[in-house]
Amino acid sequence: MSLLAVERTTTVFTAEVVETGGLIARIAVLLNPYDVRELELSLDRGELRIVVEGNGFDAGRVAARLEKVIGVLEVAVS
Repeated sequence: MSLLAVERTTTVFTAEVVETGGLIARIAVLLNPYDVRELELSLDRGELRIVVEGNGFDAGRVAARLEKVIGVLEVAVS
């Protein structure tokens, strides 16, 4: 029996942040319907990294939601 690697589509959102208290909780609620695989906050770099798996969602809409969170300055999507 051989296992085939399944390629999954992922979208990475990276945002510069200035305020961290309560940020993760707000982001988790905001991204509730999406399949979030990674959520990493670097206090040293002041950066939030989110990896969402799957297709069929509007990445621009998710980025716009993230930009509305207090403490998030700019969101990049890759």
